[in-house]
Amino acid sequence: MNAKKIIGIGVGIAATGYGAYKLLSGKEPQKYSSKWFDTVSDEVLNAEREVVRKQYCTAGDDFSLAVSLQNLLNRFDNVLSKRAWGGETPHGPSYHREHGYNLLKND
Repeated sequence: MNAKKIIGIGVGIAATGYGAYKLLSGKEPQKYSSKWFDTVSDEVLNAEREVVRKQYCTAGDDFSLAVSLQNLLNRFDNVLSKRAWGGETPHGPSYHREHGYNLLKND
């Protein structure tokens, strides 16, 4: 019983040490992770988005691949638009006319 406890504790310590090593090793983040999106430039994002877009176009009948690539394209678009707008949420003008807002009146 004591040997099983010691082995279990040893494995736990080894796994924790390995996880800490991976975090502190300073390697570049995994591609398409949240940290990767934060660290790369707009040029790299646009180039990688084009690669993913071409893969999406050639997905064919593989529906699960197409869905995952489409989600990745949406993530690229969200990050690029967030950078372009400087963190602000874009919204249109609010015109008040006779019968309500945003009712265009061609004069």
